Amino acid sequence: METVTFYSYKGGVGRTLALANTAMYLSRFGQNVCIMDFDLEAPGLHYKFPKLVKMTDIGSGLVDYIYEFVRSKVIPESLNEYTSELISPSKSQGGIRLFPAGNSLSPDYWLKLAAIDWHSLFYEEDSEGVPFFLELKERIKEKFSPDYLLIDARTGITEMSGLCTSLLPDKVVFLIVNNQENIEGARQILQSIQKIERFPGQGPIEVIFALTRIPFPQKDEDERIEKQILKNIRNCLNEPVEDLEGQLDVDEICILHSDRELELSESLRVNQEGITKGIPLSGDYLRLFSRIIPEKVILPRLDSILEEITAPEKLREDPDRVQQELEGIVASYLHPRSLEKLIKFYILHNAGREKILNAFHELWKTFGIDDPELLSEYVLVFMKWELLPQMKPRFELEIVEKYLKSNPEDKVRVARRLANAYWEYGNPKMALKHYFLLLEGAEEKDKILWKILDICIDGKLYDDAMKFIEKYSDIIEGNVSLRVKEVEVLYEVDKIEEVKLDDVLREGLVEGSLSELLDIGRIYYKLGKENEFRNKIIEKHPESDYILYTLDKYRYKDTADI
Repeated sequence: METVTFYSYKGGVGRTLALANTAMYLSRFGQNVCIMDFDLEAPGLHYKFPKLVKMTDIGSGLVDYIYEFVRSKVIPESLNEYTSELISPSKSQGGIRLFPAGNSLSPDYWLKLAAIDWHSLFYEEDSEGVPFFLELKERIKEKFSPDYLLIDARTGITEMSGLCTSLLPDKVVFLIVNNQENIEGARQILQSIQKIERFPGQGPIEVIFALTRIPFPQKDEDERIEKQILKNIRNCLNEPVEDLEGQLDVDEICILHSDRELELSESLRVNQEGITKGIPLSGDYLRLFSRIIPEKVILPRLDSILEEITAPEKLREDPDRVQQELEGIVASYLHPRSLEKLIKFYILHNAGREKILNAFHELWKTFGIDDPELLSEYVLVFMKWELLPQMKPRFELEIVEKYLKSNPEDKVRVARRLANAYWEYGNPKMALKHYFLLLEGAEEKDKILWKILDICIDGKLYDDAMKFIEKYSDIIEGNVSLRVKEVEVLYEVDKIEEVKLDDVLREGLVEGSLSELLDIGRIYYKLGKENEFRNKIIEKHPESDYILYTLDKYRYKDTADI
């Protein structure tokens, strides 16, 4: 039996709800769970399961159990009268047993709680508090055989919180919000957990941090702020101390983003039907579960389900049914393994771009993608379809970036496509970054440089364009297409006198395309030299009438439109 305590220095951080969702998730994977409400002054664990238990169903609980021992010095014979079964174990899922604090609506509950002398229980000579609670934990293990014991601990620094964070657990899930009081309180509690002497057979306590009540990022700037918040919290927690035993080394912090629906009406994000999809907080919980629950707990159950669904005879006889069942399993058991299986099915059976990308993106945003085969499959889809700005869903270009870090054989081809994708999606800075990386090792530098200058001109990034022009002047000098781009940039930065415009036009008449001649002509028109351009092009280019007609359409417009 693994014991996990959910603790917070202050209330209102979503601690009890996180425990309830964890219990439901474990149950869905066939794990038997016992949940204990140790928040005796403000009990509320039972409220998280309104469909499974009501206060009127609760008779006795932990306070009654402790009171009987304190009063009579005899451990109650049976645990059954102090607990209730929320979900019965079955073939499809594990059971959940609630050990409530007690019936807090009864005056008797508060009288019993007030009568318990915690100081005598824990601090007097020959006090029996520690062995009593260790015995209770052992009795739960023997009586109910749960795979997990989840404890909802009281906030602050008390006997009960110390018991739940230092004596009983194997792991502590520590929930905080982003304020100095919570962070400094967390540091103090963590240092005490780290110093505590464990009993023989007990390993060190693993602490899992979760930052709550952070708005879900809507744009890049929000993500930057979120990363900075995490960095600041880690720096504060890991601040150097003189006592090396108290030095912390907090590396990873999970995030449980704020959920507007929960603010209006609190409810589980994991229930008997599965996981609520389409809500950012659901994905946050899954990442937290992956830290709490070892893969060895989840995978055997999940793998057997997936193997049964995708048996070869089922794939042959009724692939539509297989697809429905896989989609159902993803809804109920959202996990990298189930999503990966669904993605491979979609690709094999040509389920359509939108389904494939939606599944890929859910996997990426919730768990990340590390499987080289899956990264390659995503890139194959990326390379196959047009990058239309209005396409929904759009590609997640960070997945392509991760693929490129593996240095694949098609790196140059994919990198060019990626740079173009950033441009199509309205991110010229990232497009330039990737084209520049390509430029450094490319054989045909002129083509990539032309694209770079084109992006700079279209995005009005003239300072960037000038840097490229200065660095690659030797390549530009021998290429008429690049010379035309250079002219456009120099005009915009008011340095047109630095280029011999007539020479560029002369080269354009010999080697340039129709569009390049139009670009040169626009510069002449903007400079008020339309007659000079007309005289130079008439009778020297077979398409001169079309070129002049196109340019003359702007004769009476503001030169900025030309």
